Amino acid sequence: MPKLYLSDRQVVAFKHVMECGTVSGAAQRMLTAQPGVTRLLKQLEHDIGFTLFERQRGRLAPTPEARLFYREVVRVWTGNEHLRNTARRIRDREVGGLRISAMPLLGLVFIPDVLADFVPTHPDAHIELATYRSEQVMEEVITQRCDLGFAILAENDDRVDREAFRLESLCALPSGHTLEAKETVTLGDLAGECLICFETHDPLRMALDHLLEQESIRPRQRFEVSLALQAIRLVRHGLGMAILDPISARAFGSDGVTLRPFSPSLGEDFALLTPRDQPASRLAQEFIGLFRRHHGRLTATDDNR
Repeated sequence: MPKLYLSDRQVVAFKHVMECGTVSGAAQRMLTAQPGVTRLLKQLEHDIGFTLFERQRGRLAPTPEARLFYREVVRVWTGNEHLRNTARRIRDREVGGLRISAMPLLGLVFIPDVLADFVPTHPDAHIELATYRSEQVMEEVITQRCDLGFAILAENDDRVDREAFRLESLCALPSGHTLEAKETVTLGDLAGECLICFETHDPLRMALDHLLEQESIRPRQRFEVSLALQAIRLVRHGLGMAILDPISARAFGSDGVTLRPFSPSLGEDFALLTPRDQPASRLAQEFIGLFRRHHGRLTATDDNR
């Protein structure tokens, strides 16, 4: 089967006609005459071997094949834009800028708090903070679309450098709960209590379920929620207790909620990621140092409760 050779101008003409709906609109975008666009479309149809447009009541109507082809054109076009942006950032390194990609647990609350301390000493820095799932954060770091990434990783990847951090879990209790008198809530304390849990696929939930089953401990009742905010709200209303990370536990205020360390450890590990072949800028190094201090204070607070 012969190879297809498509020119860039043919594809551009097709894309503009699909988006404008008319040859005249596409010609205006391309700064050319309408006959030129028409000729490019005919050449494209000849080269690919199927019809792209049909005339209906004097207007061009895309065929089903054209719509399918357009979806692929847009996908490739978007990929090329990413390549151009990546090349520009690698070339320019956007002096005075810092781009951070983070998983929601850190990107929604903790890193904004770190930035609140960071920005006053770097008032001219251009800072970008984006929140993605951990898999996407890894991709952002590998392709150098960000300077720093924060993610939970299932395994090591030799394309990035990583620094490991840990968040020990806390127990959130309704104010006035009988367990409030204890310095540390233990697994055995959950027996007969109403427990607010995350969904079954959540890593913290799976670890807690394993321990409860191992020790044959049965809570009296369970609520199941998707978000830490939901768990804290239910605790505040006195509907149960919850085991969750310290960032989420403290993010939504302490009114009506008492926090205690939980034993055994159900900590969650995450990693600070940087591109292996790109040394961190001075700005990134200073942010990393401040992040370590904030994390250290969070850990110290948990140990001293």
